[in-house]
Amino acid sequence: MHLPHSRSLAALGTALLTSWAFVAHAQQAPGSNAPTPSPGPAGESATSAPVAPVLQEPVIDPTTHASTLPNKPLLVTGLVVLGSSYGASAVGAAISDREAYDKLYYPVAGPWMALQDRDCNADPCDNKTLDTALLIGSGVLQGLGALSTVMSLFIPETTTHTWYLIGNEHEENLVLAPLMAGDQLGAIAVGRF
Repeated sequence: MHLPHSRSLAALGTALLTSWAFVAHAQQAPGSNAPTPSPGPAGESATSAPVAPVLQEPVIDPTTHASTLPNKPLLVTGLVVLGSSYGASAVGAAISDREAYDKLYYPVAGPWMALQDRDCNADPCDNKTLDTALLIGSGVLQGLGALSTVMSLFIPETTTHTWYLIGNEHEENLVLAPLMAGDQLGAIAVGRF
């Protein structure tokens, strides 16, 4: 006989919590997690009548952010730019017969040193304008690649992961509440989808 009594208590507890969840859901303003107080009669003053506790749903941020060092995209970009521009300069130094172009073997500073040491007045330069533009371009690209590589060690990479919540983002659609019936504990979920 104890078994039917505990089932009826569980059913009564479920019914009470379900109706409480619907009332709590109806009192909340759309788009917020804060319950809206129900208005009282116009002339009635606030009294200290016992009020049933309202379960506050926590505000859930559906995104998480993480920062890591080194900044991998910045590091990879810097290494690719530095490596490709330095590789082109090293190839240019290998195929050139000018002594000034041997300085192209030095990364970052090599193009600027070769540009300064190149003496086209004593030994005429073929394609002087094109060679000057290529040396300046190589120096700028190597400098930017080296700067990006160093900056990747100090600027953290920020990643954002978005979690998908149940229901509509503008309304509260799922209410979870504890359930206690006799000596049994549980939970109840009420939702609108």
